[in-house]
Amino acid sequence: MSNARSIHLSTSFVLSSGTVTLDLHQRKVLVIRCRNSNEVLLPKGRKNEGETLEAAAIRETYEETGYQAALLPLTVATLATRGEPIGSGLSSDTADTLHAHTEPVAVTQRSSGGAHKIIFWFAATADSTIVPDADTQQEGEDFEALWVSFQESQDKLTFDDDKAVAQYVIDAASSAHRDNASQAIQPGPLSLSFMSIDDLPQTTSTPY
Repeated sequence: MSNARSIHLSTSFVLSSGTVTLDLHQRKVLVIRCRNSNEVLLPKGRKNEGETLEAAAIRETYEETGYQAALLPLTVATLATRGEPIGSGLSSDTADTLHAHTEPVAVTQRSSGGAHKIIFWFAATADSTIVPDADTQQEGEDFEALWVSFQESQDKLTFDDDKAVAQYVIDAASSAHRDNASQAIQPGPLSLSFMSIDDLPQTTSTPY
């Protein structure tokens, strides 16, 4: 068992949140295209002071795409404790982890501008058939919101970690949708190898 530890003080890390937003009826996923780089990404951004990770994920998705998403409960395994109420007779760390929840489905990490960037990913849902709100992006942002098919998302997304997180959510949500949420599922593990921050490649461009 590895006992590796690391510390990042408040001046050296950034917390961000993003979503894999699905339209289950249309079988599409919401992505953004960076017009200045042509990179295709999942929507995400920095958490504000005092803001929850969940709220940051929904806010950033709205700001970058114009679509108002909502968290999508998925029945997937999580190490988060249930937090059973006192007097319920159940332990707060009950071993039954297969239940619908809106906890983060994944965490990715990268080096960005000399800081350790930690991104929490949430499953979300939105309606791809509506017209998105205009002028929601922040100054300096220039994104095009795109709805792509579940199958097409793996070819469209630029980065492997975005592809893996998107596929994880698509697989879980699709299975639950087909079964009408009547049977718990547990998707396979992400095919990612997380590295120490020291092992991350240093690039000349600043990753989004």
